[in-house]
Amino acid sequence: MPLYRQVQDVLLQRLDGGTLRPGDRLPPETDLAAELRVNRLTVRQAIGELTRAGRLVAKQGSGTFVAPPPRHFPIELAASYINDADGLSAAFRSVGRTLTESLVSSETVLGGSAPQAEEYLPGCRLRRVDTVLAVDGEPWFANSVWMDDRRFADIDRHLRDGVPLYTVWRDVYGVRLKAAWRSFAAGAASPQVAALLGVPSGTAVLFRDGLNLDEDDAPTVYIHRACRSDRVRFVANYAAKD
Repeated sequence: MPLYRQVQDVLLQRLDGGTLRPGDRLPPETDLAAELRVNRLTVRQAIGELTRAGRLVAKQGSGTFVAPPPRHFPIELAASYINDADGLSAAFRSVGRTLTESLVSSETVLGGSAPQAEEYLPGCRLRRVDTVLAVDGEPWFANSVWMDDRRFADIDRHLRDGVPLYTVWRDVYGVRLKAAWRSFAAGAASPQVAALLGVPSGTAVLFRDGLNLDEDDAPTVYIHRACRSDRVRFVANYAAKD
């Protein structure tokens, strides 16, 4: 077994056994290296793997700390109109948690630069809006959304106060949206996505793509979302058949 994996196992034993508890600061890398008789880089690699797995969290200028135990939030998909931050706000409120959406960027995109969105929204001059959904202030979802820039003209000025996109579409433009389809894939966070989610680059994330329709069943919004896999899982409930 590689040395870094051996160090990783030692740290996992301390995490699972309660020697290191949530919120505890990890000893300095030099101290761990001396205790375990390995190179400091070996310790750093082991810590990096545990950080990407969500067991540790690095705080710049403060050190590395034991993360709270992963508590997955189940998200159920329902065939209905979406009224708030992708239909999630009510679910989080029901368990005493707060979901907020903040704008990262907004820009029109050149033709050919977003092939998947262009496939489902042909003939549109597309606008891409990037946002982050945070739960109790912790970023869980990084979103990229494409829409018809003409249909949703001047949308930027309605996004500055942290109002969810779905609320803006409904209240400002009179457009109610419903899901046409969703797809899921596992992957690794790019440096850009990692920065938005506050996790190390390469951390495991769940990618969710989808298309939303308006009330006339016209394709209206294409969305790509990166979800923190240590916080979120999706649940599909299948109705029993006679």
